[in-house]
Amino acid sequence: MTNYIQQPMPPGSTTGAVLNPWDDDAQPGALGRGQRAAFSITTFNSFFQYTMPLFGAFVADQYWGRFRTITAALCVDIAGHLILVVSALPPVLKNLDGSLAALIIGILVIGFGTGGFKPNISPLIVEQLNLGPMRVATLPKTGERVIVDPAVTTNKVYNWFYFFVNVGSLVGQIGMAYTERYVGFWLSFTLPTIVLALAPIVLVAGRKRYSAQARPAGSILVPAMRTFFLANNGRWSLNPWRTWKNLHDGTFWDRVKPSAFSPETRPAWMTFDDKWVDELRRGFNACATFTWLPLYWICYNQSE
Repeated sequence: MTNYIQQPMPPGSTTGAVLNPWDDDAQPGALGRGQRAAFSITTFNSFFQYTMPLFGAFVADQYWGRFRTITAALCVDIAGHLILVVSALPPVLKNLDGSLAALIIGILVIGFGTGGFKPNISPLIVEQLNLGPMRVATLPKTGERVIVDPAVTTNKVYNWFYFFVNVGSLVGQIGMAYTERYVGFWLSFTLPTIVLALAPIVLVAGRKRYSAQARPAGSILVPAMRTFFLANNGRWSLNPWRTWKNLHDGTFWDRVKPSAFSPETRPAWMTFDDKWVDELRRGFNACATFTWLPLYWICYNQSE
């Protein structure tokens, strides 16, 4: 995508591929928008695809469930990939502004699809294991008695899962780099579209094989944000020093624990216990660490 946006169309090319593949200095390209535009668009693409999973997880937990959300998200994702393919077709590349517009629309659509897929696929996998607590089992073929450890089993399943994720990523990136150089960007965008189109078929064909499809039980995002805003209530002032003292007086989370309210004053949505608020506090403390990661990645991507 960086080459597609940044580099100009090679002389005589209509697809972005180089005409002389033996010329090591020849660079595939299409839109010719320069390095800053390429960096801005690809960075926004990364930001959008890592932000939208918050929305996808909320929809799955609150309304649709993971299986339905993943299936719908894949359809949206495929539509976005098709828009990318269209943006790189030779007739469309004759109008570079139109091609850029199609590229941006495709990125936005893919972001929504990825947002529904990324946060839900890993929980859907572990739901199928149905392990329960550690137990002793007898193997049906050999009669051997073994200890079934849910932690070990889960780790093994995810090792295989991420192994294939990374193998697919490696093969895809190598294949796309060669096709953009020797054929054109339209084929580079078509390859992942073809592979992605297989996923809904697998889901639909095997839907009866899934042993566990948890129904939506409500997202914790809504009560978490309500609790956070309630904890902030009355702590902000035009005086920065007073605001800082109010936010760091050690009672920020304690004052929004259910035990701090009487039955008459407790909000109706506060159906959790004090332990849940303690877990929420640890989650927000972890997020404070992650706030530095965007600064790191902006600098890292700029150095490439």
